[in-house]
Amino acid sequence: MEIKILGLKLQNFKGIKTLNLPICGESFDVYGDNGTGKTTIFDAFTWLMFGKDSLNRKDFSIKTLDKDGNVISGLEHSVEGFLMIDNKEVCLKKTYTETWTKKRGEADKVMTGHTIDYWINEIPSKAGEYEKFISEIIDENIFKLITNPLFFNTQMKWQDRRKLLLDIVGNISDDSVY
Repeated sequence: MEIKILGLKLQNFKGIKTLNLPICGESFDVYGDNGTGKTTIFDAFTWLMFGKDSLNRKDFSIKTLDKDGNVISGLEHSVEGFLMIDNKEVCLKKTYTETWTKKRGEADKVMTGHTIDYWINEIPSKAGEYEKFISEIIDENIFKLITNPLFFNTQMKWQDRRKLLLDIVGNISDDSVY
């Protein structure tokens, strides 16, 4: 399967208020000084695909902070990815929205949680359908192995590293090791 990233669109994702990143050509570079958003862009893409950041954490915060480091409430956070999969354009979108509830007898609404909504080619999807679609595109571990040089040593369990190496080289005997 051939997969190309055609572009990313971020809205209120971590420190990025708005970013439309069209990608032209076979490869592209994202570079800049420390603290300018390079990792945030990669985190956005891995969250869109697998619900995790680039360090493989599900419990990271995607909320936008103000200049004092406080969460700005009431924003919709979204990432949209434009892909070419086997010469067919695919648009994936994921949004994270706070849920606010006004209890009976109370004057103010309070945040009671959040929702994550999913779209495939602008069609709303359930979480399971979205995850199944992604898994049919690429295995999460394969994606991480080819996009993060540290993944093999720092995030894979030793048993999984061993299995992967044996899958690549085959099951060799002790006699064949010199």
